[in-house]
Amino acid sequence: MTVDLMTSGTELIEGKTGREPEEFLKRMGMVFEEALLSEKLFPSGSQRAEISVSFIGSGEMRQLNMQHRMIDMPTDILSFPLWEEDSVFAPPPGWESLPLGDIVICPEKVLENAGENGKSFVEELVLVMSHGLLHLIGYDHCDSDSERRMWIRQEGMTARFFGEEGAENGTE
Repeated sequence: MTVDLMTSGTELIEGKTGREPEEFLKRMGMVFEEALLSEKLFPSGSQRAEISVSFIGSGEMRQLNMQHRMIDMPTDILSFPLWEEDSVFAPPPGWESLPLGDIVICPEKVLENAGENGKSFVEELVLVMSHGLLHLIGYDHCDSDSERRMWIRQEGMTARFFGEEGAENGTE
C-alpha cells in the first residue's frame, strides 16, 4: 500500500514544521501508509490510496465551515471522505488506485490550537492530519466509545510520526 498525497498551499506551512514541506509530507504519507495497512479496510487489488491535502487561510476555511457545517468561524481541519455510507468506510472493489477524499487544513487555526494545547505547531499539525485521515476511513467521534477509539488511533499515529519507542499502533 502506498499513499499519494496531492497537496496545495504548502507555502502556508513553509518554515513551520522544522523541515521542508515536501519532507514533512513524505513522512506524513509514510505514517498514513502504516495506518491504512494496519486497518485492513481496503478491497483486494487496491495498492494505492490518493488523498488531497490543501492548506488554506482562515477566511477560506471559515467559508467552507459555514457551507458544510453551518458554523460561521474557521476550524483547524475539515475532511471530505469519498467512500462513506451510513458512517462506514465502503470503498468500491477492483480499483488499484483508490482516492479517499480531501483533507483541508487551516495552519492559522492549527497554530492557535497548538498554543492552547501546549504543543508545537508540528505536533498539532500531525495530530490534525491524522485525525483527518481517520475521518476519511470511517472513524468518527459522535459518541464516547467512537471518540475514544479515534483519539487512541490518532495519538498512535502522532507517536509514529515522531518515532517514539513503543508507540501505540492503534490497536486495542
